Amino acid sequence: MAIKLLVTNDDGYRSYGIRSLVGSLSKSYEVVVVAPDGPRSASGLALTFYRPLRVREFNFNGVQYYAVNGTPGDCVSIGLFHIFKDSPPDMVVSGINIGENVSLLEFFMSGTVAAALYASIHDIPAIAFSKRFEVADVLSPDSIEDGFGEASEIAKLMVDTFVDAGFPKGIDLLNVNFPAHFTRETRVVVTRLARRSINSKVYVRKDPRGRPYYWIWGDKRSSFRRGTDAYEVIKRGNISVTPISLRFHREEQHKELKKVTDYLNESIASIL
Repeated sequence: MAIKLLVTNDDGYRSYGIRSLVGSLSKSYEVVVVAPDGPRSASGLALTFYRPLRVREFNFNGVQYYAVNGTPGDCVSIGLFHIFKDSPPDMVVSGINIGENVSLLEFFMSGTVAAALYASIHDIPAIAFSKRFEVADVLSPDSIEDGFGEASEIAKLMVDTFVDAGFPKGIDLLNVNFPAHFTRETRVVVTRLARRSINSKVYVRKDPRGRPYYWIWGDKRSSFRRGTDAYEVIKRGNISVTPISLRFHREEQHKELKKVTDYLNESIASIL
């Protein structure tokens, strides 16, 4: 029986990143693409509850596509609970995102990562793939395509490996980031999430009528802790694989917090 993959992203189904990834994965797997009909970057784990969603279905190069006018989370919802409702996919693969998703900030902000996170919440193994670009490269389509062939083949190799062996115990999803450029020295490194990768700013401007408007943006930080995803991808040019567990509970934290809740219970009793 063919292994089934649900592929999505947050850049939209036309993105070169998802097309390149699908081209590699479809050689060995039954691939179904459920992706936004346009860019939905930085959408995080948002779901659409306030309006109906529309889905456009078509076939491209032998692969079934579903273009959704919603978020990556919407796409995974429609994929898992409508398209694959009778037989879930073996894995959800998200990406390849144009731009890295390193650090806690980008992990929770990224729609590409959120799609994988949403799948893992529903017990489907998931991998999010992203690729770093230099700032100038984003302005040139030729530069964006550079290195995607290698990234897509490495992504397929990783999918092959984890489809065969499964994730190690306690890991729910993987956040994978590729460097801007590959060399013979590029290595795969297991990392942890950096705390922040961006110095966040709010830019204030005025429109032609003199009314202020605000633009949230930020510059990349230049230094990172060793062992983090940002350090390996940005500073060393390696491939970062960050394992994520959704089991947030730690026994020592529970014990410490219980001391506080015991005090609160005593104090509440005097109030009530």
